[in-house]
Amino acid sequence: MDLYTDLTDAQKRALKENADDLEKLRGQVEDVRREAMSRLKAAGLGNGTVVINCLICTVCEGWSEGDDRKCDSCSHRWFSHNVI
Repeated sequence: MDLYTDLTDAQKRALKENADDLEKLRGQVEDVRREAMSRLKAAGLGNGTVVINCLICTVCEGWSEGDDRKCDSCSHRWFSHNVI
């Protein structure tokens, strides 16, 4: 399928359902990340001068996809990182 061709109704419906599901997930992820950042700040981490790359550890230098879809820098998965 060429990405620039007309989509069928079934394809349009599938893409819309995916978008709807991902929008629901986005809100949930934002809530969890906001709470995680709040928890870290309350504990003295991420006070505005320190960039928190991973919400689980302090050794991560920033998200870079490594083996098994984990971070090459700290081995945690993408959802654990402050990338959105």
